[in-house]
Amino acid sequence: MMERGLCREELATMDSLRRTKILEYELVQRMLRKSRRVLEVWESCKRDWNQTLHVMTAYAMGAPRNSRPFEELAGVVSYVACMKERNSHRRVEALLLGASGLLDDEFFDDYIVGLQEEYDYLRHKYNLRTMNKSSWCRGGNFPAGGPVVRIVQWAALVAKEEFSMDSLMEIKSIEDVERMFAVTTSDYWQKRFKIDGKTAGACSHLGRDKVNMLAINLVVPMQFAYGAVMGREELKARAMDLLERIPAERNRLVSRWTGVGVPACSAYDTQALIELSHKCDEGRCEECPLGKQRKRALE
Repeated sequence: MMERGLCREELATMDSLRRTKILEYELVQRMLRKSRRVLEVWESCKRDWNQTLHVMTAYAMGAPRNSRPFEELAGVVSYVACMKERNSHRRVEALLLGASGLLDDEFFDDYIVGLQEEYDYLRHKYNLRTMNKSSWCRGGNFPAGGPVVRIVQWAALVAKEEFSMDSLMEIKSIEDVERMFAVTTSDYWQKRFKIDGKTAGACSHLGRDKVNMLAINLVVPMQFAYGAVMGREELKARAMDLLERIPAERNRLVSRWTGVGVPACSAYDTQALIELSHKCDEGRCEECPLGKQRKRALE
């Protein structure tokens, strides 16, 4: 295994053309890997693109701590069931919160009791199973990133008529992304973070960072994968172009590189740097342009 710090310093000091080529290569590898993940979900959804979007949206909404239970929830409450209830925001809330298991307790708040009653009807209507509430990670999140908040915001997105596979494929700019994910929760949740009728706070809309994350981890992979299946190269190119319009991510994987002087101007750069970080962490130097280059220099 190569000395990781030296690779980072080398990327920081090399000429911009060589660095750009390395980052482009890593970004393509990341897009191919994310596309494979989308297509695995597509196959598991019997090649239904609407259900695939439903599952991938749930997974992205739950990130980083609750991606898996959100994905499970999207399997329990299907896209079709949500669409049948879309005209009632309250019913979509009841479906998703109820099936999550997070309503499975004794509450005295009138709104929550109403959701429980609504879910009891919908559970029988769609023959749903209810998840175990212990499946959810409720500690360590900022209040705005807790599972209840994200499920409620997801319900608002599902209830939005403009949110569809066709609309997602038409996204070309960050402004389009912001319009797509501009949702407002029901009045009850605009003053609360938790299902207790007491906790003050607001979860009325998706924050800017979350919207950017949804663009990176939902819109771009879905466009890239759909473009690959349908033979639409312009859609794959649009997905890559969108990354250049999204602000650079700020996290520990990116800071490893930017901290030694590697420039990162947009998500296009940071997604490539994250891919490089994973190769470093897993010791896959033989798959990395930097690792191959240093190995040749040492031989």
